[in-house]
Amino acid sequence: MGSVAKLITQNIFWRGLYYLSNFILTITIAQHFQAASSGDLFYITNNCAFVILLLSLSFEAAIVFFGSNNSIEQRKLFWVAILMVSLASFLLVFFYAASTVLTLDSKNGSAFSNVFLYVTGNLIANFMAGFYFADKRFVVPNLVSVIVNGLLIFLLTNASKESWLSNSKFIGYYFSSFFVQGIILALILLFSKKEFWRISFFSKKEISKVYQYLSLVFLSNVLTFFCYRVDYWFVSYYCSSIELGNYIQVSKLVQLFFVIPGMLAAVLFPLASGGEQNKIRDVIPFLTRFVFFTYALACLGLSIFGYWLFPFVFGESFSLMYNCFLFYIPGVIGFSALYTFTAFYSGRNKVIINLKGCAIGLVVAIIGDIIFIPRFGINGAAGVSSFAYLSYFGFVLRVFTKEYGLSMKDFFLFRKRDWIQFVNTIKQLR
Repeated sequence: MGSVAKLITQNIFWRGLYYLSNFILTITIAQHFQAASSGDLFYITNNCAFVILLLSLSFEAAIVFFGSNNSIEQRKLFWVAILMVSLASFLLVFFYAASTVLTLDSKNGSAFSNVFLYVTGNLIANFMAGFYFADKRFVVPNLVSVIVNGLLIFLLTNASKESWLSNSKFIGYYFSSFFVQGIILALILLFSKKEFWRISFFSKKEISKVYQYLSLVFLSNVLTFFCYRVDYWFVSYYCSSIELGNYIQVSKLVQLFFVIPGMLAAVLFPLASGGEQNKIRDVIPFLTRFVFFTYALACLGLSIFGYWLFPFVFGESFSLMYNCFLFYIPGVIGFSALYTFTAFYSGRNKVIINLKGCAIGLVVAIIGDIIFIPRFGINGAAGVSSFAYLSYFGFVLRVFTKEYGLSMKDFFLFRKRDWIQFVNTIKQLR
């Protein structure tokens, strides 16, 4: 477990810096633009995220999977990624041009530029980060993001002092920053891997191999996206802009709870792909217990102090966050514990298990949102999302315990030896 723990700790440190900078940036944007305007901004990026998901075909997962087990040359994966970004760029320009001709409206060029830079930038950054993760190198992609986020925070905190930096200009810089990150990561990768300069693409056999893997991964990611964010569209339709801003901010706060599990998954996925399933299988119950225990304490603290803390941190326009967060708590803990399981099954090429669990959660989310959001607003949306997350987690946990003959208490009861094991691991990594 020592090598796995070392990689996990390394990724937690650097990914933690990234998410900390991202959280500070989110707070800065919320305080500057307030609930309604910041909600509109993050709602746009949510829609862009769906476009990114469709255009990427989840190819970053193939980069990590095949790149970590060396079953396909990374050089070929790189040039296919470049080809996909080029095709995505063409499609974005084509649909914008077609819509401009059909509507005879050319006034939305600035909005399209922002969307184009955000979408293509994230595609490049996600694909390039996949190569770093496949090589278990977690420093560079996170460090680049931290630096760029720091510059954005500096710009926005000085926006009121500098007449040249209007809100519209900052939004342009914000969307452009993702493209800048992608280009930087690509250039660093090209200069660190000289073999990438030789252009090469997949053979027919490799195309078939990638297609078979990605067909289920892509479908699973689409369903996960809807399970995780379908409530945004319902809230946007049924609720006010202020309520939407509050709800999205709660959702972004909830995402912070997924940071550490996401880091664990980023480490476990390439390890599982590389043939270390048995070692990881033994680690998962410990990680689940640790996440469950620590997050239960964190949620308890926020349930006590959140009523005063949320408006203080984000601004007075975010006074609706507290009750909404309370309804989210059960799902936060369940979904956080889910990450290690989904990474394990993805690395074992058993994505179908994740797919089935996600489908269950999505059905629960859609039916629940239709019934409860019109009546209970954002609190109803939070409660439904929480139950959907628990449904997804419960299914995958049941499959895992049945497959390996474990009991539920192995995942939820934090033990004294867990703390001793955690402390010893930290000492070994000094």
